[in-house]
Amino acid sequence: MDEPVEVIFLVGFDPEGEPQIRCIADGSLFIVFNFMPPSWAEYTPERFDNFDRQLAVAIGVNVEWEDREVFRIQTPAPDTVTRVREFLGAYRKSP
Repeated sequence: MDEPVEVIFLVGFDPEGEPQIRCIADGSLFIVFNFMPPSWAEYTPERFDNFDRQLAVAIGVNVEWEDREVFRIQTPAPDTVTRVREFLGAYRKSP
């Protein structure tokens, strides 16, 4: 992973270790989680096995699941950071 030019800290997803968005000089983004599945959740395949697809649908751009806790967005839209923040902030409360 390239060195980030900016790191955006997120809140509301996992109080035991919140994720962050790492903005890379080429315009791509990495979303890095401390735990996946998050520390508050029991592992349930139906909720987390397709987390990359859930995230992609919610934010409207392609998401690549690179590693257990690392997701890459090669070509973010102008509102991608806002949409990621909203999706992750509400995820814990969703069914």
